[in-house]
Amino acid sequence: MKRFDGSFPNISLQTCMHAHLCIFINWISVLSILGYTMSLSKEKQIKIIISHKNNVLKLTNRILEIINESTEKWEYSDAQKLELRQLINETLSELSTIAGFCGRKERNWVFDMAHSISIHNVYMNRTAHHLLEFWCTMANIITIDFTKTPFRFFGADIKLKLKDFETRIKGIVDKRGVTS
Repeated sequence: MKRFDGSFPNISLQTCMHAHLCIFINWISVLSILGYTMSLSKEKQIKIIISHKNNVLKLTNRILEIINESTEKWEYSDAQKLELRQLINETLSELSTIAGFCGRKERNWVFDMAHSISIHNVYMNRTAHHLLEFWCTMANIITIDFTKTPFRFFGADIKLKLKDFETRIKGIVDKRGVTS
């Protein structure tokens, strides 16, 4: 969402660097898990994935609680913004761990999720309020097919939902007068 001159309007450089650093760190965790999963039994891998899936549910529920607390004033306090960013990063870490046990398409999906939510971390305000709820839902709809190796996501059309989310984010950014 950069301007043509490479600058970000109304966004601190520190915030932008933080968002991209989070994506990079989560992607590194996926790569390290890929090597680790080769030595685990399938049963152990399934237990690990289910554990991380439960953690995603807990984290996104806390995100939704914070959103609910801020609905009356439609703004987040600085403490809430910090907690939301931390919870988002933890959620992405959990999703990255899950994707580490899965195929390339699933790892790419998690990378896309990380990229799309990094934009929300920059524009954390009333407009993006409902998008964060939508993002939490997307993080929780992952259903994993354990019958194939590597494991696969199946069920809901995850790619379509992610494109819908990215379109909504782009609409917010365009309304703010940011050019890509």
